[in-house]
Formats: sequence, C-alpha cells, structure tokens
Amino acid sequence: MALLDYDVALEENFQRYAATLPRPLPDLIAGSDASARHLRQGGYTLFQSPDQPDDVTVVVETLALATTLNPTNFLPTASVNDLAMGKARAYACQYLYGEFHRLLQTPTLSDDAQRYCLAEAQQLQLANLERLQLNFNQRERIADFLKDTKARSARLMGLSCYVAASAAGEDSAVTGLAREIGETLGVALTILRDAQETQTIADFHDRVLRGDYPLPLLFGFEKEADYFSEFFHQAHKPTADQFVTAQQLTLQAGYGPAVEMAQELLNQTGLDVKMLPQGPTHTALDRVLERLAEQVDQKLAEQDK
Repeated sequence: MALLDYDVALEENFQRYAATLPRPLPDLIAGSDASARHLRQGGYTLFQSPDQPDDVTVVVETLALATTLNPTNFLPTASVNDLAMGKARAYACQYLYGEFHRLLQTPTLSDDAQRYCLAEAQQLQLANLERLQLNFNQRERIADFLKDTKARSARLMGLSCYVAASAAGEDSAVTGLAREIGETLGVALTILRDAQETQTIADFHDRVLRGDYPLPLLFGFEKEADYFSEFFHQAHKPTADQFVTAQQLTLQAGYGPAVEMAQELLNQTGLDVKMLPQGPTHTALDRVLERLAEQVDQKLAEQDK
C-alpha cells in the first residue's frame, strides 16, 4: 500500500528530464530509489497550486540524485566492477549537483528561496559525510537513526514541500511551515517504510548486508542485545535460518515501538498543519494524516495479534 499519493505528472516530468541527460547518466539514474522519489513527489503534490509553473518540479530530485546516487553504505566484499561503478556514480553526482544549480536559477523561485535551497544542499553534503563516518566508526543507535533521517531523507522531503509552496507564491510563514511539515512527515514516512520492509525477508536481508539498518532492527539491538551481538560478530556470513530468526526477533522487539514512534511524529505533523491557513492544502493534509493514522492503527493491531 502506498504511504503517500503523488501527482503522476511530476514523475512524467522527471522521466522526461532524465531522458535528456547525457549518457550514461540515464542508465545510472534508472537504478535510483523510485519509492523515495515518489514520497517526495507526494510532499510536493500537497503544496503545489494548480496553475504554478512546472520548471521547478525536478529541482529537488536532481539534488536528491546528487546526494544519494553514490550511497554512504556499501557491500562488505566489493568487486572491481563495484568499485568502478562507485566512481562512475561519484562523477555523475558532480554533474547532477551542477544541474541542481542550473535548474534553481529560475524566476519561479525568489532569490531568498534559491539561497535557502543552496544552503540546504550544502547541509546535505555534510550529512552524507557524517553518515559515512557513522558507518565506519560505530554501531548505529536509535538517536543516530533519527538524526541521520532528519538530516538527509527528511531534509529532502521538507525541501520538496518548501519548493512547491514557494513556487505557488506562498509567503515565508507558509513556506517555512511547509518545510517543517515535510521534514516531520518525512521522518514518519521513513519509519513506516522501514517497518514495511522489515516484514519482507528479502528486503530485510538486503538492508542488513548493506549496513542500512531499518529502525525496527535498531530497537531489536537494544532488546535482544545478546543474539544480535553474536549475529553481527560471527566469523562468517549468517545463514538463511539465522536471518529468519533475526527478522522474527526484529518484528517482535522492534516493529511495534518503531510504528508507535511514527504515530507520535504524525501527531506532531497534525499540530503543525493546524497552523496553516484554511484551504486546499490544509484539507489535503488532513486527509493524508487521517489515512496514515488508519494505516498505523492497523499495523499496531496486526502486531498485537
């Protein structure tokens, strides 16, 4: 089930833009995280106006590609081909960051909005460096997860909402609220997505191998410390049965607390939405939060069975 609906025209604009990029960029982009992009497009959809120009719809997506196409996590046994692809993605990120700067120079966005976007882009680069250091130097904890999510994926979500509201001609008070709502909603949606992927053994297996730990697993670390310490520090790759046991313990110990945390963030988003002026955006957000609250209640009810 989709966590957030999005305007399909935004995806069509993105695909048209991607097709114009020089080779081999379209091939590299084809493997990017489409579901994360659709969440950002969902945020943009909530704050866009029907008649606003569409020349900024891919601005945040070029920045997202420039900061996520070369991931901060990696396979433990990288081949020469993996290393070569990593360099290719790094060069592609440099090109896409230039595209972000180029696309940002549009009269649709005020000078203040452009400066804000550039400042946020710099913070994203620093957040990637911090994440890379975390991957190398220490075990990720729940506080690290929340800080990293807010600094990277949720920042992009907030920026998408901000750009849409700015392009719609909203004043600084509304664009600021749009960013805050987008960031909080972005953290909540990331957690709910993590919860979904924890329920599928293939997704769980892939994320553990990449060191991209979902939040329920971090809760599992705390509540089943002995098992997970042995699981992650054994001399050989865990067996398929050990992965299944790890997933089951993660669901038992971490699924509920993670979803409850998302529920709290959605409640906070609802308080922020009340500060928006009444209108289509306010109404649309109320409906989104109501639908997400129903999904959360259903997830928690299923977990209690």
